[in-house]
Amino acid sequence: MAQLDDRLTTILLSMVMGMTLLSCICYSAIFAQPNVPFNPLSPDRATKAAAIKALKGPTAGAVAAVGTQNIGVRSDGSYPATWTATSTNTPAPTKTSTETRTPTATKTATPTGLPSSTPTETDIPPTPIPLPTATDTPFPYVVASHSGESNCADSGLKGTVTGPNGLPVAGVQIQFGEIGVSGSKFSAQTDGNGRFGGVLVRGTSGEAYRSHDWFAMVVEGGEQASDQFTFTTDPIFATGKRCKKKDEPGCNEDPCSNKDSIQIKIINWQYSATQ
Repeated sequence: MAQLDDRLTTILLSMVMGMTLLSCICYSAIFAQPNVPFNPLSPDRATKAAAIKALKGPTAGAVAAVGTQNIGVRSDGSYPATWTATSTNTPAPTKTSTETRTPTATKTATPTGLPSSTPTETDIPPTPIPLPTATDTPFPYVVASHSGESNCADSGLKGTVTGPNGLPVAGVQIQFGEIGVSGSKFSAQTDGNGRFGGVLVRGTSGEAYRSHDWFAMVVEGGEQASDQFTFTTDPIFATGKRCKKKDEPGCNEDPCSNKDSIQIKIINWQYSATQ
């Protein structure tokens, strides 16, 4: 039984392969020569069918017998008659005379005289001369630099005054005081090296436990000779319990022990060469 199934399978495969090979040969032949007899869709047949359909007359059989090279030729070798359109004359349009009207003259209105202008005198107020604008004269001394120091003794002010050439200037007066405090006005004078200094708050004073706002400026001949420079000093001591150790609970660290606090203000003025 198994041998019979194998033979049947072999026969079927052989038939399928034979049909496939035959189909390939047929399609190859049609591809190489489309007008082979066994091609039902050959170009010759399609052309003949189209010609017969186009003629639709008694000459259809003759056209089919002639072939593709003599399409449209009769059996006697002549061509069918063709219709030629005959031109017809189109009548030209008839000219009709148009009535021409003569324009009637119209009267032109006489222009009326224009009123003459009467000059009137108008009083023009005089143009005021603008007054010169007052400009502020810059002060001869400017702040060249400033900085601060921490100090646990007193709050103070110090610095230098130099000329336009950078050399120290002696005998220049520096005026300073606390902002908002009536009568707070002090002065210091530069020495031969152009240096000055003054005490702002004593460390033994109760004012050493709070910060203060100050002003300072250069005075020359009793007149202000620089812009007013303002600054703030930090407390020297802390209120309440003072710290003996950094991690001691419930205490306040003294501000003077902080390197970023300012108890001494340093201001350096310089005479401007452009004045």
